[in-house]
Amino acid sequence: MKLLLAMSPTVFLVVYSQLITKWRVGSMQGGMRGAADGASRLMTYLKDPYIIAAYLASFLASIAWIFVVEKYDIANAFPIYTGLIVLLVALGGLFFFQEEFTAQKVVAILLIILGVVIGGKG
Repeated sequence: MKLLLAMSPTVFLVVYSQLITKWRVGSMQGGMRGAADGASRLMTYLKDPYIIAAYLASFLASIAWIFVVEKYDIANAFPIYTGLIVLLVALGGLFFFQEEFTAQKVVAILLIILGVVIGGKG
């Protein structure tokens, strides 16, 4: 439980970053239909304050992660972190973007979580 609490800032910041990036890219694409050039689209994205905030959140998450691995075994922390990110980003995609949540995705997420549980027992 202490590990989950310690990694919660990292998890929250990464999930926030992923969902904000998806939201902004999706909302900005409509205005860039004529800009097929990847470099010009990238520059537009990189100038967006929300995307900048998302990348700042990712940077802060990496700093928070330093304090997790300082105190906990990476072999335990990283699989839990990965499982939580996969689960929460998938749920965010479902709830915020109405992304398809197929049986295949549910099984894949459950297998990841099962792997984390089994790996954490060792």
